[in-house]
Amino acid sequence: MSHSCKSLLMHCMDFRFGKAIKGFMEEHGMMDDADIVAIAGSARNLINPETQAIALRQIEISKTLHEMKEVVLMAHLDCGAYGGSKSFETAEVEYNKMTGDLKEAREVVKAKWPELSVKLWLAHIEESDHEKKIWFEEIA
Repeated sequence: MSHSCKSLLMHCMDFRFGKAIKGFMEEHGMMDDADIVAIAGSARNLINPETQAIALRQIEISKTLHEMKEVVLMAHLDCGAYGGSKSFETAEVEYNKMTGDLKEAREVVKAKWPELSVKLWLAHIEESDHEKKIWFEEIA
């Protein structure tokens, strides 16, 4: 029996996304074939000098022990680790910060392990009094 997996998914620990992330993993063939790292701020930890070693260690363990070949970095809007949406001047500024951080995090991973594939996703959340809608956007 093989003890390897295809991917590592690093996402934020925010409880609001639990069901949506499970659906994302099922839709993308990752269920039971991915290591999962849930950490506040997600990919932000890869570009923060204070937390970078911890985040990189998780990737290294997955690569070494489970021979994964793909890292999926997922961030989300209204992230508490960034102070939430209210800490940004506009939705556009928030979007640009989140996507910029994801791209910078990809470069950190690729600099250490150029052979790994790194995919980026941004989760959008729309909440009202009656419902919550979450959708995922792939970032190039």
